[in-house]
Amino acid sequence: MRSSSSAAIASKPVPEGGEVIDATGKFLIPGLVDLHNHYRDGLEEWAWGLQLHAGVLTVRSLGSDHGQTPAMIAEARAGNVPAPRIFTAGVGFSHPEGFPPGKLGPATEEEAREMVRELAAQEVDLIKMWVDTFLDTRPKIEPGIRAAIADEAAQYGIPVSAHVFFEDDVWQLVEAGVRSFVHGVRDQEVDDEFVAMAQDNGLTFAPALGQAKTFWWVAEHPELLDDEEFRAGIQPPAFERLLDPGNRAAMLESESTARRRVAYDYVTKFVRRMNEAGVVITAGSDSGAGNIAYGWGTHHELEALVEDGGLTPLQALAAAGAAAAAELTGDPDFGTVADGKAADLVLLFADPLADIRNTRQIDRVMQAGVWLGRGLPAFPQPAD
Repeated sequence: MRSSSSAAIASKPVPEGGEVIDATGKFLIPGLVDLHNHYRDGLEEWAWGLQLHAGVLTVRSLGSDHGQTPAMIAEARAGNVPAPRIFTAGVGFSHPEGFPPGKLGPATEEEAREMVRELAAQEVDLIKMWVDTFLDTRPKIEPGIRAAIADEAAQYGIPVSAHVFFEDDVWQLVEAGVRSFVHGVRDQEVDDEFVAMAQDNGLTFAPALGQAKTFWWVAEHPELLDDEEFRAGIQPPAFERLLDPGNRAAMLESESTARRRVAYDYVTKFVRRMNEAGVVITAGSDSGAGNIAYGWGTHHELEALVEDGGLTPLQALAAAGAAAAAELTGDPDFGTVADGKAADLVLLFADPLADIRNTRQIDRVMQAGVWLGRGLPAFPQPAD
């Protein structure tokens, strides 16, 4: 993947003591950026090891940082634990009885503001809120509380990202000041007015298409159970359930899966519409949720963006590169291969522009100028 910038880099003299790698016939891409991840208390090093192996070198942790996870993120940022570059939302917001459980659930606007202030004191990188009924079984966070969260976050200069399902919630959240969204409109097709609003307000969407179809994808493609990287990134109890043909059949036959298929049709049309209109689409795998394996899930998301979302392979690489990096910080030094940028690089055996699935054909991974030793970490065993 040669460009004018890569040609300029190639023409520079090699610094004294620099290493020269013969990459003839190979393809260089930036370290991948994944904007949607959930890490589990006690499993952080395992998850990060899987992501480093897969060339995922920058991640955003979206609202599930309980237990020891904040301390582990601090250790990773200090360089004491091997991990990608991490941006965190701490613990996210939902309705007190809403989806998902275990999140901040303010009952009043003032309580919401106080919780935002506490997160600001923790120096989180963003605020996350879930605005979803989870198949109409749980209440959504009220509009007034959403607005209070967004307004208080703005006082501290903290961006807000919202998990959405319904179109009307996007309109209300945009009015409240939210510009970053995960998932997308899944209840109907959007019209020209919505498209214009998204363009005018500079909205971004990380649709998590791979996660959205996980409820039937493995059942329809049991060969994934033989995929070493998929197997390595799923917690053993969940993987054992997937091995059972009866469980896979139930996944295909359930009413919730039927409803999710309808929602998937809407969201893939949504992504195509947004992308064609120039609205920014970014890569967020929702790894750690459902059957999305860390590391593997990022590559699966790239494939879904191309095959189902209509992005070109080059657009998908931008979604996990420059576009995702720009979502995280105003002047990123990662997400691109260019002079003066961080040396987060993935060297591939095959051309990802010919087939986006070739992002999985990894030869070597460099993080901050250092080649990583690659290998799939084992799931941690419980302490005796």
